[in-house]
Amino acid sequence: MELSNSKWVALRAVKKGTRFIVRQIEDKEMRTQLLRFGLAEGSEAVCFERLPLGPVIIKHRRQEVAIGEELTKKIWVEVIANQNDKEH
Repeated sequence: MELSNSKWVALRAVKKGTRFIVRQIEDKEMRTQLLRFGLAEGSEAVCFERLPLGPVIIKHRRQEVAIGEELTKKIWVEVIANQNDKEH
């Protein structure tokens, strides 16, 4: 699938503490599941935790959602702030 914007990265590449906007969810089934948590394309969230060779845990509003490693490669996000940006 071709990306609409070269500034987008796969969720798998996002570091802990990074705030982002979900831009594209390639997997239709996953899109439906995330929608149940109120998370959709255009939603803002933060990478809460990254487990080695495992899921990425994102925080959206007051919910934490664990997303499996393979699915994180199919979710494209636009980074809007890193945790380190606030420290400077």
